[in-house]
Amino acid sequence: MNIDSRVLTVLLFLIVQSATGIWWASNLSSEVERVAGVQGGQHTKQIEALEKDAQMCQIEIHNLQKLVADQSEIEDAVKGLDVLAFKVEELRKEISGLREVDKDIMTQHEKIFEWMANSSPSQQKGNPYD
Repeated sequence: MNIDSRVLTVLLFLIVQSATGIWWASNLSSEVERVAGVQGGQHTKQIEALEKDAQMCQIEIHNLQKLVADQSEIEDAVKGLDVLAFKVEELRKEISGLREVDKDIMTQHEKIFEWMANSSPSQQKGNPYD
């Protein structure tokens, strides 16, 4: 019994095509069942829960973005406060120095007024700082 090679080739081709068609149809059928389940089956509640979760995630992402922006503003404000604290400290030092000068001036005025009060008009030509 001699079978022609063309017949074997055609037969093998038909078997492979049939197997591929069955495999494709089963994949298509399972995909159709999945989509049908999503549209009206038990998965609808799961999808609604996922949508709510996605909305909550969007809100949380928005809040985190605001927090990051606020944090950078706070960092800038703190840097400004550091500069202000330095300037206030410098002003305190200057005020302390001015108080010392004011104290010296007041001492000189007291001496002048004391000299004027104790001296007679004819003796006022001397040095009041002695």
